[in-house]
Amino acid sequence: MSSPHHGVPEREPVTRRSAFGGLLLPAAGILLGGCASSLKSASKPEVEIPEGRGAFVMRPDGTRAFRNHEFVDQDGNKVRFQDDLVEGKIFGATFQYAKCKGICSNMTEQMKKAYDLMTPIMGNPVQFYMFSLAGDSPAAMKEFMQARGVYGLPGWRFFSGTNEAITDIRWAFGFGDPNEELDQNLAGHTGMVRFCNHSLDKWSACPAQGSPEATARLMVRMFPANARPQLPNIASKAAAPTYRMKDWVPAKPLEGQAAPGTPSL
Repeated sequence: MSSPHHGVPEREPVTRRSAFGGLLLPAAGILLGGCASSLKSASKPEVEIPEGRGAFVMRPDGTRAFRNHEFVDQDGNKVRFQDDLVEGKIFGATFQYAKCKGICSNMTEQMKKAYDLMTPIMGNPVQFYMFSLAGDSPAAMKEFMQARGVYGLPGWRFFSGTNEAITDIRWAFGFGDPNEELDQNLAGHTGMVRFCNHSLDKWSACPAQGSPEATARLMVRMFPANARPQLPNIASKAAAPTYRMKDWVPAKPLEGQAAPGTPSL
């Protein structure tokens, strides 16, 4: 269904193609010509979205405007993609479906572990979105979430819409394949999670089945550098403590040069 692809079996290694393809967020959408569809946001001026799958517009304030598709969540609530899910939000998004027999359950399990590491910021401001690739009903999405212990968690929602709408946002997020058969293949859908801080137009991605700590750290990096939440459970083990290199000896100062640590006058 999208590029990158993975196979159906659980915990299949991420391929070179999937790792590369899923990290791309195409900017071509702003260059498409032809007729356009309008998007009217409650908080932004109306803009015209060019025709073409995955098209979007870069606004003067540096943020992206996508088509304002209508979706329904696991509780039957209707939302608008741009207005309610994207505008000004910090989020992680995956594409999966309720009856998936492949990696969807493992994706959700790993994302739940990442969620648990970020509990203080989940729901406010960070959101987790799952988008159904199979037009799931609210009841089916709710059942999927309940079975995996994520129903009712603040900020975690499952959305369904028309195949056209889901395909459009999937391509806008960089998960598309020009081969239509591969693009629409449910057994080969992407196993990536797309991260976004819309206000900063900051984007990233990683495998949804990857390390929960790494996923959580990447989500936190969506915040401005001077405003990142301090979550001790995801602190990088590589950064501290530091260790002296084996057999390392401080260099002797050159003649006339002060030794290291000697105050200069």
